Amino acid sequence: MRKVKVRFLPEEKEVWVYPGETLQDAFLRAGYWLETPCAGRGICGKCKVRVLEAKREQEKGNLELTSEEMKHLSPEEIQQGFRLACQAEVTGEMQVIVPPAVGEILRPAVKLQGVAADSVYPLSPAVRKVYLELPAPSRQDRLADWERLERGLREANYLPQGETGGRGWKLDSALLCYLPEVLRKSRYKVTAVFYEEKLIAVESGNTSEQVYGLALDLGTTTMVGFLLDLKSGRQLAAAGCGNPQAAFGADIISRISYVSGGRSNLRELQRRLVEAVNSIIAELAEQSGIKREHIYEAAAVGNTVIHHLFLGLDPTYLGQGPYVPVITRPLRVRAQRLGIQICEGGYLYLLPNIAGFVGGDAVGVILATGLYQKNGVCLAVDIGTNGEIILGWGQEILACSTAAGPAFEGARIKKGMRAAAGAIEKAAIYEDVEIGVIGGGPPRGISGSGLIDAVAEMLRVGVVDYTGRLLGRDEVSGRVPPAVRNRIIESGSHREFVLAFGEESADGEKISITQEDIRELQLAKGAIAAGIKILQRELGVETEQIEEVFLAGAFGSSINPLSARRLGLIPPVPLERVKAVGNAAGEGAKLALLSRLARRQAEEIAARVRYVELSGRADFQEAFLSAMYFPRE
Repeated sequence: MRKVKVRFLPEEKEVWVYPGETLQDAFLRAGYWLETPCAGRGICGKCKVRVLEAKREQEKGNLELTSEEMKHLSPEEIQQGFRLACQAEVTGEMQVIVPPAVGEILRPAVKLQGVAADSVYPLSPAVRKVYLELPAPSRQDRLADWERLERGLREANYLPQGETGGRGWKLDSALLCYLPEVLRKSRYKVTAVFYEEKLIAVESGNTSEQVYGLALDLGTTTMVGFLLDLKSGRQLAAAGCGNPQAAFGADIISRISYVSGGRSNLRELQRRLVEAVNSIIAELAEQSGIKREHIYEAAAVGNTVIHHLFLGLDPTYLGQGPYVPVITRPLRVRAQRLGIQICEGGYLYLLPNIAGFVGGDAVGVILATGLYQKNGVCLAVDIGTNGEIILGWGQEILACSTAAGPAFEGARIKKGMRAAAGAIEKAAIYEDVEIGVIGGGPPRGISGSGLIDAVAEMLRVGVVDYTGRLLGRDEVSGRVPPAVRNRIIESGSHREFVLAFGEESADGEKISITQEDIRELQLAKGAIAAGIKILQRELGVETEQIEEVFLAGAFGSSINPLSARRLGLIPPVPLERVKAVGNAAGEGAKLALLSRLARRQAEEIAARVRYVELSGRADFQEAFLSAMYFPRE
């Protein structure tokens, strides 16, 4: 569908929207915040704007006023072109005057931090609060508790005028159980909590400033949570832990296999994930000093399998061709249904999946990096156990998933460990080996980034050849410094290269890279590199056309781009084009939590991306076998 232009005067700012979106959507895209206390239902009439010119995109375009607009606009205003922004649909090119009282971004804007995009989204969370001081019952005013609250909300423009019984909006009936006590204990001074158009809680006193949300990145190996203030958009705390499902398989295929053993196995994996999320919530609450009941929504991203396991959906058929998920659309679920320990009436929002194994985490990466609005070709790689690869620009985006395995997380590596204190994260070879250790002090193991650095340096100096073979001492004699040669340990057919001898390590055992470790790295990097190559072929893009490469994820952001390029993990583009963008999937979850516009953008992204299934493709197998070799320099 072709977008149409909306121009805002007098600043002459322009935005492009899809026909059928409202003027309110256009204002949000332009960075303006219109006051809409009725949540866009056309009830309050506070979003009046003047349309100077409007063209129909098609002959059947709808420029007629709605019944709600007829109630709030005078004949003179109608003649002058006034509309309610929440009701007026954009059907073609428009020119609109920005009301003086609106101003640009009256409320704080959510600006991406630590990612490679310059997008700004207005702060417009799904949760909002309104403080009410209600009159107490009397002989003259015998209104029931619920109707009394409803009247107060209506007077504050949070209910349809003249309607009773809750028609036209939604009510969480569970709050009726505690409403009488809350009203009387608070002396009828209460705060009503809305989630979108639904009243989900009534709290004693004025808690209108205590509005918090949770952004979750549910990774195959590692999980991270961020606590955010929904009033300001500020991050208050962050916490993470390992995904406890790893006990049932390091990769998602192993977990699908476990689930196929019966419903009880599915419930077990779900239970472990929910318990881990609750432990993150508890840690965030302790760090920030807030109450869990003041967290009203959690926005979560994850690959499709983790998404299904979190919801208790059977992912069995995701593991079988043609790899169809249970659902891809975005979901809103009562947190209480899953046992998530936030506000009793709170909600969980899950970003949409794309297809196959490409889930909401990939959508989060695209949203956070702004790849969907780029003019030039961009590549985003979220490197992890389940690697997502995205290639494209504003007009066309392709995505695929590759089973890179857990080597990048330090698993299946003899002395591998996660990127924690004591892990070797950097390595260089000059006259001897030099290492960098997280937190300083003696090393305990080697992280994924340290493994890539070390093998890249071993390749550069000639300790490893392009096939990945670790050479013997005799083969490197005279070509590498003596100290480096002496780090090659041979025992029969077994070889290893020592990064830290026993007397240098934390536990007295040498930390080395074995031939088997190098092969594991080749398998992981080969899967990623082959996926990139297939997307390039599908899109008809040569390597020199790639203008930006985004390395996402905790691991992707920690690796040395030069080492990644030397090993062939990423295409041979100039290093200035390579950007580490941190936990972009988590940033996408934050944006979806803080801004309804960003949420709608994420849903649009998921619908636009073309999924490329790699399994069973002969050209992928060929590309994979070729990509296992290291580039010859």
